Amino acid sequence: MSALINVRMATMCLALILGQGSLSGQADSGQVLTREMLMKLVLENHPAVRQAALRTAMGQATVRSARGAFDPQLAAGYEAKRFNGSSYYDLLDAGLKVPTWFGAEFYGGLQDHGGSYADPQGITPEGGYLKAGVQVPIGQGLFIDKRRADLRKAQAFQDMAEAERQLLLNEVLFEVLDDHVQWVAAYRKLLVSREAVRQAQVRFNAVKASFEGGDRPAIDTLEALLQVQDRTLRLQHAELEFQNAGVQLSNHLWDPQMRPLEISPDLRPEVLDMQGPIDQPDVPALLADALANHPKLQEQRGKLQQLDVDRRLRAEFLKPQLDLRYTLLSNGGVRSGEADQITFNSGDHLMGFAFQLPVPLRKERGELGLAKLRQTDADMALDRAGQFIRTAVNARANELAQTRQQVDLGRAMVGNYQGLLNGENRLFQAGESSLFLVNQREVALLDSWLRQVELEAKLRLAYFKLEKDAGALWRTFVAPLQP
Repeated sequence: MSALINVRMATMCLALILGQGSLSGQADSGQVLTREMLMKLVLENHPAVRQAALRTAMGQATVRSARGAFDPQLAAGYEAKRFNGSSYYDLLDAGLKVPTWFGAEFYGGLQDHGGSYADPQGITPEGGYLKAGVQVPIGQGLFIDKRRADLRKAQAFQDMAEAERQLLLNEVLFEVLDDHVQWVAAYRKLLVSREAVRQAQVRFNAVKASFEGGDRPAIDTLEALLQVQDRTLRLQHAELEFQNAGVQLSNHLWDPQMRPLEISPDLRPEVLDMQGPIDQPDVPALLADALANHPKLQEQRGKLQQLDVDRRLRAEFLKPQLDLRYTLLSNGGVRSGEADQITFNSGDHLMGFAFQLPVPLRKERGELGLAKLRQTDADMALDRAGQFIRTAVNARANELAQTRQQVDLGRAMVGNYQGLLNGENRLFQAGESSLFLVNQREVALLDSWLRQVELEAKLRLAYFKLEKDAGALWRTFVAPLQP
């Protein structure tokens, strides 16, 4: 979109009056609200668009939270017991744990246990000792564990949140475009009705002058006057439709402070916005893109990713839990002020392992079976959603092709009705026709004009429907705003 949109939009955003804003202008002064300006205002301020943006923020926050499981952890604890004049024990543990993506966990710290009644196997030398080691799972948790599974699920949820944002944008933008097309169509009908009144008034004046000159009977003036009155009624109805279409479109307009705006009846649309694209849509390419990138399918694929992670985690629980632990030990020179005496050697260490296996794994096997069933169910739902999208896109393409033919036929009919009216006018001027027949031809032409406006609005909307069902409508208007 052009950078001039901001300048032009600023001229229409007026001060709030009684808590309600207004977008206004004068048609004669060229004040126009184009579709590009409208969509920019909607994308910046519409509450539903802002709600859609929250989905992206929610996905990012979920991933950030899951990554927190891999953050290093500082821990410290001290406990001392004194009773009846005796020192039972002093227990100090402080250290740092560093989880890794590969399941191993590194740790280090200071341990100082002592006292008359302290557990002998936990007693440390004077000043305690430093420890540094690693714990590695070689059974359950080697390839995936809960921390890694939660992060993978969060990343899939982020993709699902983005897909949901796109779906919401698709729906909101289509509603706006639908109302905008109706607004433009109502304005074009208004222009046709104004022209019809003008022509009827010109004819009435001519017939009246002929009657006053003795060339026409009085009945012709009444016939011409009735046409002026009938078309004035049509004009009033067209004005009401245009005003109501503007009110309907105002539902989508908000200012940056989330206050609703109104479209004044004096503000006019750009009639060229009714025209469809010059190039016809490449339906096979659009369908291929829809099956690959449709937000609904992306959301379903994200769910499948989550279920696949859950299946892998459940399968991991069938393995025995076997963790190896190895810790190097050194004297506590840091605490005693003799840091230069700190040394580590392989002879001073603590090592061991832990093994656990539930029998006969009924819970684990049952949960794995459920995970597989859920994954199969989601897979089938994905195939079904893809088929629905394929059918919808093909149906919209057929509707578009049919409507395009109707527009071409309607355009030809307008030309033919115009030819009939021109011929009837020549006969009327030659005295070989009546004012009644001329009016009949003109009414038929007027109706064909109005019907043609409706067909062109239907065609313009058919393009938007095709993009919406293909899941690409949001990109058409969001992509130009991307930096």
